[in-house]
Amino acid sequence: MVAKRGSPGDVRLLVRISQLYYRMHLSQAQIGEQLGLSRFAVGRLLERALEENIVRIEVVHPAARLVDLEDRLVGRFGLDAALVADVPAASGDAADDLARDAVAELAADLLAQRRPGGVIGVSWGRTMLAVARKLAQGWTSATEIVQLNGAASRSDQPTRVGEILERFASTSGASFRGLAAPAIVGSAALRDALMRDPAIRETIDLARTATTAVFGLGIPAPDSPHLASGFVDEAEQARLRSMGAAGDVIGRFLGADGQVAWPELDARTIGLSLAELASKPLRMGIAAGAGRGPIALAAIRARVLNVIACDESTAEWVLTHG
Repeated sequence: MVAKRGSPGDVRLLVRISQLYYRMHLSQAQIGEQLGLSRFAVGRLLERALEENIVRIEVVHPAARLVDLEDRLVGRFGLDAALVADVPAASGDAADDLARDAVAELAADLLAQRRPGGVIGVSWGRTMLAVARKLAQGWTSATEIVQLNGAASRSDQPTRVGEILERFASTSGASFRGLAAPAIVGSAALRDALMRDPAIRETIDLARTATTAVFGLGIPAPDSPHLASGFVDEAEQARLRSMGAAGDVIGRFLGADGQVAWPELDARTIGLSLAELASKPLRMGIAAGAGRGPIALAAIRARVLNVIACDESTAEWVLTHG
């Protein structure tokens, strides 16, 4: 007869059955035969051992921790989805390269699963180039790929936006349209004049119709594409940092609170507005590499993304500070 619940004999029996089942790997029938219990009674006692924390089952593979981080990001911030890459240990530039590669693969896989159609808007940068290179043939039935923000370089450093657009289009069978303008110009008046140019206006109008947007999350670092391409000079980069800019989304710099960090600079920026970006049903922000936690959290607070793909350290930073 089974001892009453909570008695020393009961606990000893639960421990004994648990050891036989989980450590000795005996079947429930074998345990029942050894202890004079029915197989049904053994099953009930094993369930009680779990309920009373005599037995704890844990998934210890590293990938399980990343799934936990993904679930916590979705639950904490109300996202549609979160992807957290397990990045091999490295240091310096190699670490950022590994992070971009791992995160890009997750982003490309999710796009293939979702198969967004219609018009898809994309930004540019090193992370977006990594995503473009991971796209499989036939990942979407999109009809057109359109550039979300300006990228015509003002230096001898190419932005490689053409390669990104071509790869997104060639793997999907879609046509593509670039935005023949710099990301940031010298004055708000010049920006307004360029936005009225038919070629630029038509591209922005097309970007507004996109139901999916895929974009990287950048930081105001000395090696950032915005600095290398001549859009923001060193003095402006320093001012952005002094004003608390966490980074940029489609060329628009955000503070930690998710608000535009420097409105004057934002007024000189060519491309889709943050409000227009936030209205899209699927908006995937991709953060990979050191120091991306603040811009990832800022983008979440700005509600410009509802799907995030990032590395483990970025996810942990966001969960700790968000």
